[in-house]
Amino acid sequence: MRYGILGPLEVTRTGEAVTPTTPQQRTVLALLLANAGSWVSLSTIVDELWPSQTPRSARVIVQVAVSKLRKVLPANAIRTGPSGYLLTFDGSFAPSAEFDQSEFVAEARRGRELMGAGRLGPARELLAAALGRWRGDALCDVVRGPVLDGHARWLEELRLSTVDSRVRIDLALGRCQDVIAELTVLLARDPGQEVLAGSLMVALHQAGRSAETAEVVDRVAAFLDADPGPVLRRLVTDPSAWELPRTVVRTAQLPPAVPDFVGRHEIPRDGAFTVLCGPSGAGKTALAVRIAHDRRSDFPDGQLFAQLRGVETAEVLGSFLSSLGCEVPYGLLERQQLFRSVTADRRILVVLDDAACEAQVRPLLPGGARCAVLVTSRSRLSGLEGAVVAEVGELSPSDALALLSAVAGADRVAAEEESARELVRLCGHLPLAVRVAGAKLASTKYLLVRELVERIADERRRLAELKVGDLDVRAGVEIGYRSCDPVQRKLLRLLGWFDSVDLPEWAMTTLLGVDASAALAGLVEAQLVAVVGRDRLGQLRYRPHELIRVFGYERLLAEEPSGDEALDRLLRSYLDVSVRADRKLPIGRFPVAPADKVADPAVVRRAEADPLGWRDAEAGMLHCLTRLAHRLGRWALAGRLAEVCTARPGDRRIEVIGLVSARHTGDRRAQAVSLCRLGDLHWDAHGRANRARVYYDMACRIFTGLDDQSGLGRALAARADIDVERGDIERAEVALADGLTMLRQVDDQTGQADVLRQLGALLADRGRPGEAIRCFEDSLRLARGLRDRRREAYAGKQLADVLRRNGEHGRAGALLESALAASVRLADRHWEAHVLRSLGELSDAEDPLTRALEMFQASGYEHASGYALRSLGEWHRRRGQDDRADALLRASLAVFEGIDDRRGRAYALLGLGQLRHHAGSPAEGRRAVRESIKLFKGLGFTGWQAEARRTLRLLTAV
Repeated sequence: MRYGILGPLEVTRTGEAVTPTTPQQRTVLALLLANAGSWVSLSTIVDELWPSQTPRSARVIVQVAVSKLRKVLPANAIRTGPSGYLLTFDGSFAPSAEFDQSEFVAEARRGRELMGAGRLGPARELLAAALGRWRGDALCDVVRGPVLDGHARWLEELRLSTVDSRVRIDLALGRCQDVIAELTVLLARDPGQEVLAGSLMVALHQAGRSAETAEVVDRVAAFLDADPGPVLRRLVTDPSAWELPRTVVRTAQLPPAVPDFVGRHEIPRDGAFTVLCGPSGAGKTALAVRIAHDRRSDFPDGQLFAQLRGVETAEVLGSFLSSLGCEVPYGLLERQQLFRSVTADRRILVVLDDAACEAQVRPLLPGGARCAVLVTSRSRLSGLEGAVVAEVGELSPSDALALLSAVAGADRVAAEEESARELVRLCGHLPLAVRVAGAKLASTKYLLVRELVERIADERRRLAELKVGDLDVRAGVEIGYRSCDPVQRKLLRLLGWFDSVDLPEWAMTTLLGVDASAALAGLVEAQLVAVVGRDRLGQLRYRPHELIRVFGYERLLAEEPSGDEALDRLLRSYLDVSVRADRKLPIGRFPVAPADKVADPAVVRRAEADPLGWRDAEAGMLHCLTRLAHRLGRWALAGRLAEVCTARPGDRRIEVIGLVSARHTGDRRAQAVSLCRLGDLHWDAHGRANRARVYYDMACRIFTGLDDQSGLGRALAARADIDVERGDIERAEVALADGLTMLRQVDDQTGQADVLRQLGALLADRGRPGEAIRCFEDSLRLARGLRDRRREAYAGKQLADVLRRNGEHGRAGALLESALAASVRLADRHWEAHVLRSLGELSDAEDPLTRALEMFQASGYEHASGYALRSLGEWHRRRGQDDRADALLRASLAVFEGIDDRRGRAYALLGLGQLRHHAGSPAEGRRAVRESIKLFKGLGFTGWQAEARRTLRLLTAV
């Protein structure tokens, strides 16, 4: 429905007129419309219909009129209540856009608001649209009583006021000819309208017809039979006496937004007071400008922008006040007070770029609660009351790649995607550096991405390469560096040594030789060093951005001749703490020799209290220090650090460094130990038997030449595993027995405990469970005597496996529960996973098997992952879940084939053979079982060979 009273009464439904025709119905409907959204009492309607004499049947007549209106209008359009009648609009009590009066009033009000705000163009459009809704005099064809007469007069006054506003805008815009014609007609109808007469006089002045203005005054005076007001008389000679609206130019000082802006979705954008802090080149200004442009509509009174570095606060305030149309006072305090007064009732966005400190920002804060402030700074500016600090760091790798594509060209980056990823990594994912690299590619058509990578890979020339035009990464870092005090600069230089690692505070104190806490706090506040988080020991860890570190290394080479001395202090301290922590962990094939006690006792106590936590927290730092000592030729330190540095799966550099360092120092025993560690890495992590055997053989020769019975016994035990893999089971057993004898001769009890466990596992695989159990029990007894909880857990788990296979489930379960508790208490995640796999096989439960697999895969141990896959596949096979079992067993077989583990292949093939036979491929199943028998026979595993033969007989019988 649509209703109209701005002219003749009009009611339409979907474009078709349904206006009531009888006088009473028209008056009642007009009265309800005039009071839209409010209840109209029955007495009010009666008085409107019969102002002088009310008939006795008045109430009935009104009820009949309302009833007839309801037949024309939508259902429930007219509601009846104790208070009378109420007209609703589409079920709503509020006037809707289907009522011309509501539309007119809303448009006129908004038009006047825009006119007051100086937005004359949009204001005129709205005012003209509002006036265009009039079709004649309001309610001109309705019989009106006192209420409707008053309402019609109100509407007419509002109409004339709207005309006056629109006319004044036309005059301000110089449209005098249109105004003269329109006002001449209106004044002919009502010559007493002084406001319209004044606008007509101004229009005549603008049109060069000033002589006619006196005639307008005379016509008004004749109609009123009195002199017009003084303003009208003054207009005859001075048209400036008539107030016209002015176009207000809103200050909009924001720089253009960066067109290829990417990322930063995590940064809050709607705060009233936000500080964007971060290192130089992080894109703080670009982000601030982007946010400001996105929020422009929220601040119609203007957006102010100032670059603060090197600029006086008074100068910035003067610029702001001038742009806001104010006369600028002289003093700083006066400017500050005026700025707050001017902004008190406005909605203004203030963007302050590159603030150095809180004192620089405070005088520039606006006074209005509806204003907002956005500050960028290298520092956190933590002292600013009410500010929300958002850190702007490096981009994510995907966002950095997107920025490079936007600047250099998407096709070019896509063609060398791997090189592009390395390029943005070398740029530290810093927006400015990535933009510079992209600009270099864009400006040099034939430069390949990989060629640019080669050029900036060298740290000594990286910052020199990251410059194009006036974009210079080094210049930004230099500003932050020069703003530091001498101790802070020294610490930044020394941090240049450490590539892609984080350091605890004590390490930086060791480097400086003095307490580093104050210098470190200053660097963190200045965003030159970032807090990475807390490690397992509860220490806060810190790291400079990669390009800041590179800058520090540049300055180290140029300014720090004594830097080697500081580095030596740190190397020796880390070695001392690591050795003492490792001696609390009775693990590893060879015990660690003591080191010089030079470290802070508090650090040592913390590491000894949680040695595994120390190894986890400092793994990256130890790798970095080991490589650094090797690169600088500190051979003795490099070798000792390699000894306490746990090699990562798939990374043999540390063990190679240990070997090379031992050769440089001439330490033959250290060479043999490094060779054994290399063998362990290849065998334990990847099952590479042939490579491991070469290293073990070399170690055995060195230990033999040194007549080192303990070392040789341990090396023989390591090599025995390879003999088992190669099928030389007799040789393996002899080697283990010989090694055990050597270790007993020198009373090496930890070595004996390890070899006994290994011998027990071999005897169990050979089908001699009684002897195997005795070996494990002897190992367990030795571990308990040594109070070695870790070796006790190892022996208990392996003993439980043999007991389980021989039906002693109760004792096996108790041993596994004890081993699991010890592994968890010792935070030995790798052995915890081994125990979980055994528990899963004992209890026939999926969950521990799944957890074990996840832990092995997370740590990167392929060998152990293959066995966990096989155990989980067997669990599903026993439940008839053939598809899942097949996938897991095939994955297990693939792992074992990839690392050439014959034992694992035999286990996997035995399970796959049974599965394939059950799935309807008996020939394929029997073939797989025969292959497992062949492998078990070659390995000398008589017990498993017998079990595989029994399985084959069962499959053949079926």
